Amino acid sequence: MNVVQLNDAVTVIFMSHTTVAALVAFVLDVTLSREDDAARKDIGLQWWERFSLYSADVKNDEFYSLPCRLDKLFPPS
Repeated sequence: MNVVQLNDAVTVIFMSHTTVAALVAFVLDVTLSREDDAARKDIGLQWWERFSLYSADVKNDEFYSLPCRLDKLFPPS
């Protein structure tokens, strides 16, 4: 890939309004403080923390179980 093709690829990617908006949103999300309760709620951490550990939510067993009780045949990892 020569320089002209690389320049064209980068130009096409950054001319997309969706890509630029996603990058700006990502940067703003990363810069938020995670210690404040209001900020944790804004970025969705209180919702995500329940699912970050498998045993943290009782619904995980039901949601991730295999049909016909096949999960009983496989040891937990």
